[in-house]
Amino acid sequence: MTISNSDSVYKTPESELLKEEIVPQSFVRGSLTTGKLLFLAWLTIFYLIATIPAIAISFMSGVEPENEFYTTFGNLFNIVDSAIYIYLLIMFKQLLNIRLETHTADRYITILVALSLIMAVLNIFMPADAEEFNLISISFFVLLIPMGIVSILFGLRLLKLKSNYNYLKLFSWSNIIMGGLLASVVLFLLALPAGLVSSYAMAMIFFTAARERKQSDLEVP
Repeated sequence: MTISNSDSVYKTPESELLKEEIVPQSFVRGSLTTGKLLFLAWLTIFYLIATIPAIAISFMSGVEPENEFYTTFGNLFNIVDSAIYIYLLIMFKQLLNIRLETHTADRYITILVALSLIMAVLNIFMPADAEEFNLISISFFVLLIPMGIVSILFGLRLLKLKSNYNYLKLFSWSNIIMGGLLASVVLFLLALPAGLVSSYAMAMIFFTAARERKQSDLEVP
């Protein structure tokens, strides 16, 4: 049986007798090469590691608003961090489309990309003093609610996908947990560990896809 996530109503009845998963030709001959998937995997690892100092510098810029080093590099780190996150989301969407043959999560990824972009811009203009609130800082925290809700829906959608990718469930659940913490607003700082787990799971998914693509390349005459 082919494990399929096709949105078509005309699909093969489910069966537990066979567990094999046929790799789509669109993936085997597509633009997501072994090299590109490995690049995405290592970029995700870099993003995971870089997120920690980025958060630390942002925190210090709020504690010491008069320190230009923390303010400048805090904004720079946040811009780079957000850009990488958005790029990885877009590429993950492409992997879902081509490898798992599903578009049902597209709208959630599109919304997450849009919200991430808006929040990245707002973060640049956030007041330097962590105790100071204005329209920009309030807007930033308000946007945590839809960000969290969409993350939950995104994770729930992924849980329904049929795949032999073991880390997909970990990625799904970490997004659900992270979304719940973000949506609560008051617990948004606790979303960081869940976000790190999500990044780790994404990296492992890219590594798995790279091994799969490499094996497919060896089998293609």
